[in-house]
Amino acid sequence: MRVRPFFWALLLISCLSMLTLALLYHPYTPALVQVEGNRLVSYGLSNVYLRLTDSAGLPITRANVKPSAHMTNMNMVTDQSFVSEAGNGHYVVQLHLYMAGPWAITIETQADGFHSQQQTFFVQVT
Repeated sequence: MRVRPFFWALLLISCLSMLTLALLYHPYTPALVQVEGNRLVSYGLSNVYLRLTDSAGLPITRANVKPSAHMTNMNMVTDQSFVSEAGNGHYVVQLHLYMAGPWAITIETQADGFHSQQQTFFVQVT
């Protein structure tokens, strides 16, 4: 039985296109963000603790974390925020929430190989 050159070329093109797709396509998966905050105060810096993991529970390191906060009943935003990586997927976000009352804190996270995420949670500052 003899195979025509057209089918050999078709097989070669199919194999090369599948290899190219496998090398270039990297699906992004969602990251899981766990947020924990101690007592948030209106004087000094308040700490918010984050833990970033993948769907299997493995920690995500070297993520870009951007916090922001605003009051829900007034036109006030936070003027200072700091983020530090504590290791093993743990991050510490420090916010200067300078007035008591209801605040909305938004955390945006981005890591290589994962979808960018944004989470907002509402807290009462004392």
